[in-house]
Amino acid sequence: MSAHFFVFNAPPFSLTKGTLYSSEDSTKVEGKFIKAISDAFFLSNEFRKSLHLYYCTTYKSKPYTVTFNGTNLRYLGPSFFSAAHLLLRAVNHTVDSTSKSGKLTPGLNIIEGSYEWILEKHRKDNCLKIIRTKMVSDNHQVKISESNVFLFGFDNINLPETYGKVSLGPMDIDEQVILTNYDLEMKK
Repeated sequence: MSAHFFVFNAPPFSLTKGTLYSSEDSTKVEGKFIKAISDAFFLSNEFRKSLHLYYCTTYKSKPYTVTFNGTNLRYLGPSFFSAAHLLLRAVNHTVDSTSKSGKLTPGLNIIEGSYEWILEKHRKDNCLKIIRTKMVSDNHQVKISESNVFLFGFDNINLPETYGKVSLGPMDIDEQVILTNYDLEMKK
């Protein structure tokens, strides 16, 4: 099974352990990106070890990228809260890497910097930008099955012309991820 890479251009990280279980936080735009982490790794209750996910965000006005390596990743369940706890652990690591709540789990890493290094790392890969529009792109299943790097949340960011672009309709990020996974599974 070939490796796939999902890149999320997420909003600034504002979740705290105290606000994690409030209903309003889980419905914000940020919550949809966090839910999409679990949606990316779990399809039909099967964990996708071939997936690498980059969660690009800012915390206290500094850009960070949290990386999830499916081959080694531990302690991620199929729920929003599981993904949120791993993100909180990564953010706590930037605050105090020696604390128990800041200890990174296997397969989880945090890098200071924005998404540019990811684009450089994958410049020779077949990258596809998933955008949100009212129209669904023709042949989107074919374009998805031919790609291995998928960019979500980059709708208003200019990327190199070599990047493909596809719209799955006016869907939220978590729904885009589920449909992308489904199209990837169909090519098997």
